[in-house]
Amino acid sequence: MKIVSHEIVWVDVPLPRPFVSGTGFRTSEMRHVVLKLRTDDGIEGLGWAYAHSHTMLPALGSAIDDVATLIQGMDPLMRNEIQNHINHATQWTGGGLNEWVSAVINFALYDIAGKALGQPVYKILGGLHTESVPTYASHKLWRDWSLDDLATGAAEVKADGFKMLKFRVGANDAALDERERAKVVREAVGPDYPIAVDINQGWDVARTMEIAPYLEEFRVHWLEDPINRHDFVGYRHLVDALNIAITHGENLWDWRLFLDVVKQGAVDIAMIDAHHVGGIDGFLKAAAVCDAAFRPVVTHLSPEIAVHLGASVSNCTLVEYMDWSFGLFEDTSQINAEGRMIVPQEPGFGVTLNEELLKRGIKD
Repeated sequence: MKIVSHEIVWVDVPLPRPFVSGTGFRTSEMRHVVLKLRTDDGIEGLGWAYAHSHTMLPALGSAIDDVATLIQGMDPLMRNEIQNHINHATQWTGGGLNEWVSAVINFALYDIAGKALGQPVYKILGGLHTESVPTYASHKLWRDWSLDDLATGAAEVKADGFKMLKFRVGANDAALDERERAKVVREAVGPDYPIAVDINQGWDVARTMEIAPYLEEFRVHWLEDPINRHDFVGYRHLVDALNIAITHGENLWDWRLFLDVVKQGAVDIAMIDAHHVGGIDGFLKAAAVCDAAFRPVVTHLSPEIAVHLGASVSNCTLVEYMDWSFGLFEDTSQINAEGRMIVPQEPGFGVTLNEELLKRGIKD
């Protein structure tokens, strides 16, 4: 089997509601770049990526196009050979763009492998859970929501069957304001329901130390990305000083950085984004590093891919439920009666592109 052609498609996927990060970034759509990688056996593998900002996506799409051309004629099941070829060709660039490109290619290769073997990706990875995986709701409770909306939204998430939720806090609010946000969420879901907080790197160490005690009062399960992603010394201080689990890693653009994080004791729960570490293979390496240090991992975004990781990686304890790509596919991630994400059983990732949406393309 050989790779013979590819196609790059751009599409704007409308969001069910505007997204507002903890630092105030707002958008009502996610621009996606989709790779269709085709083989001489007629198999089409899918890889995709998206971003809040449109600034870098043209460069990403161009790079994916170039790399997909570079690997034509190669065997799609020889992923390590292909990645070595990509690494050699891009050795003078490096950084996040390389990881992004490698991830999209890697996803398409795994999708091809699953379809060629007639198996879902999680089984190719060894398999651990066959029916469902633990998940938590991350698709609501944004920074700009009022206290009333937060309370209503939190209650809705619980009623929808999710067993845990995450809400956002901001970079500029007073400590007592953040306490009030935690208070209304806690009251809406009850005393024993797990809740987590995401700051999107909006604070520094001093501000985190100021506000965290107010969040501890309401039994926040974890504090996510409170400070700059490169401040490992600061993260070590927070891990040692606070009674809330410190979670970060989604913004580390190389699986090797997780070795530094765990060696410095700078994380309690590692959050890994497969798009940021070169794809599924990079995720597996990052998770193995964390496992060696007895650190659990959780996924970041892209549940269509992450569900397969949650179903196969032994120290992956939670899959993030986020609906940013749901409109891209005919099928969306489903939650069962136990509040767990259902694992697809179809070959590959088990997703089908929404071709009608792809025809609309992008707005500009």
